[in-house]
Amino acid sequence: MALHPEGMFTSGALAHLVHLAGGSEPLEWEVLRLGRCLRREHWEATWRESPQSLASRLDYLAVAYDEEFFATCPEETRRAWRTAAGERHLPAFMTDLATLLRLADRQGDASYAEVPLAAWEVRARFPLLLHLDGWAYDGEYASHEESLLAFADAEHPHCSWELIPLLTQALEARTLCDESADFAASFRDLAPEATPSALDGIGRVLLAHLTEHHV
Repeated sequence: MALHPEGMFTSGALAHLVHLAGGSEPLEWEVLRLGRCLRREHWEATWRESPQSLASRLDYLAVAYDEEFFATCPEETRRAWRTAAGERHLPAFMTDLATLLRLADRQGDASYAEVPLAAWEVRARFPLLLHLDGWAYDGEYASHEESLLAFADAEHPHCSWELIPLLTQALEARTLCDESADFAASFRDLAPEATPSALDGIGRVLLAHLTEHHV
């Protein structure tokens, strides 16, 4: 059986964060955004983590770091980690990043006025809301809600796999739009198809279907 321990460097939430570290925005912001994405009940395995567990993983990587083992990682991965570390030795960077994760966890979710919503964050948290017209309404139906009903009926009776994640994302996004004008403004730009009326329609139609047929 092949073993791939280099996955600690190449995949998951930590690798995603490290690739973001070479971008134009502060690493502290990206750590706080990651904290908004991480949920134990997340539908995507990448984000079913906690800041504390990721920090502990970094602590282990720092003390167990071996240059020879790191050299077995793909070149792109090595470049991303070294770019993120900058002038620091990799174990020192790992320790610093673990500290940022713990501080972010202690602080709680950052407001969208402090740390604006990012495009990668929308892709992580609301992927099903990015292309609503692509699956729901291409002119075949008289209204968006009619297309939603057809979608629910087509997936029934095994529709919970499709409907619940979509409903959950729509309700969360709609709630955040109401709670934060800063979130609403960014979300409108980053997910233009997910208008308030579209989100309301998803909530109303899919919740009615689930209540009628599955409760």
